[in-house]
Amino acid sequence: MFRLRKVKFGKTGLEVSRLCVGTDYGDFYGNADLGGALLKRAYELGLNFWDTADDYGAHPSIREALKGLDRSKVVITTKTYGKEGRDVEESIERSLQEMETPYIDIFMLHAVDSIQEFKDRPGALRAILEAKEKGLIRAVGLSTHSAHMTWALADIPEIEVVLTVLNKAGLRMTGSLKEMERATRRIYKAGKAVYLMKALARGKLADNVESALNYVYKLPYVHSVSVGMKSLNELETNVRIVNKLL
Repeated sequence: MFRLRKVKFGKTGLEVSRLCVGTDYGDFYGNADLGGALLKRAYELGLNFWDTADDYGAHPSIREALKGLDRSKVVITTKTYGKEGRDVEESIERSLQEMETPYIDIFMLHAVDSIQEFKDRPGALRAILEAKEKGLIRAVGLSTHSAHMTWALADIPEIEVVLTVLNKAGLRMTGSLKEMERATRRIYKAGKAVYLMKALARGKLADNVESALNYVYKLPYVHSVSVGMKSLNELETNVRIVNKLL
C-alpha cells in the first residue's frame, strides 16, 4: 500500500498528509492499546496528521502512539470549548500532560459558529496567542460548522488554521453547500491552512465512502480531510481510496 503524500499547510510551516485521522471516538481511543496501534499504523501509511480535542478522550492513544516516533514528524490538532483565558490555559496544560508532548502543533477554539461567539471569547484567543509566544503551540486555529463564520475568518489574521464542514450532501453545516464552498475557497485564497471534517456526515454517507471522498478531494482549495476511524480496516480502506483519488 502506498504512503500518502503530504502538502504544505497554509502559512503555518507545517506539512500534513492529505488524509487526517479523526479521533472523536472515546470508546476506542480511550483505550491506549487499541487507539495507539491504529495511530502507529496510520503513521506507517503516511498519515502524520491527527485531529483530537480535549473532550474526545483520545489523549491516551496519542500518548501511546508517539512512543518511538519522531515527534517533529507528527502534526497534532487539539481543541477547547473554553471561553475564558484560564479555561484555555488549563486545557493546554492538561493536553500537554496527557499526551506527554512538549508542544501542540495546532490549538483551536472549538465549534465557534458565529461572529458573536468569536467576539465573546477574547480571553480565550489571547491565551492561545500567549501560548504560541511561549512555544507551547505552533499555530492558532478555529473549528466551525458555519458558512458565515468560515467566510469571516479570511479577515481574522490571528486564525491560521480553519477546520470546517464540507460534504457532498450539505449535511451538518449551517448555510447551503454552495455558500460553504465559496467560504472555504475564500479562506484558502486568504492563505489559511484549511482542512475538512464530516466528509461522511457522521456516517450518513458511509454507504458509499468513495463517492463521498471523491467530492471533497476534487475541491482544489482544501489541504487535508479529517475522517473518523476506529478500526484498521477503516484506516486501510480510506487510505486505499484516497490514494486512488489523488
